[in-house]
Amino acid sequence: MLEILKVAVIAYVFILLTEDKMIFAWYGRLIGRIKSDWLYKPLGGCLACFGGQCAMWYYLFTHLKSYSFIDHIWFISATILTVLIIDKIMNYGS
Repeated sequence: MLEILKVAVIAYVFILLTEDKMIFAWYGRLIGRIKSDWLYKPLGGCLACFGGQCAMWYYLFTHLKSYSFIDHIWFISATILTVLIIDKIMNYGS
């Protein structure tokens, strides 16, 4: 469960840092040139999509010896949900 929170926080903070005048703004501008949504969104154009990509790759790299498809889907889904919850908490009241 802690792994899910770690991946979600990293994904959320990275997306924040791609906004204008932030350290990774150059990356935000770079992917902003991509015309197709299927590539733009998972690379950072969509918070949930990017969080899902981070979770997918993290799980693959860290669970190669004990891989479970159901656990992999669970990990991705829980990370996406956690990223969206973090986003709601951070934007609460604004």
